[in-house]
Amino acid sequence: MNECNWEVVEGFSSPREYERFSAWITEQVKSGITEQTPVQDSYAGPGFEEKWFKCIVSNETWRLVSPQAPFKGYWGPV
Repeated sequence: MNECNWEVVEGFSSPREYERFSAWITEQVKSGITEQTPVQDSYAGPGFEEKWFKCIVSNETWRLVSPQAPFKGYWGPV
């Protein structure tokens, strides 16, 4: 866990869980705790939606990769 209380998600259990997580991280951006940053090098590869977010407090950058069957998505440090 980092200073923004983020924990690695190795896979979302359902599309709904991913949607809830996306809404939560969007709220963190709106509140100024987090900022979305441009993806420098996509680790997920072509065809996967990947977004990067920076924790303002710790300056860590994490990436959110959307699920695409059979891949269940990912949230973790860059």
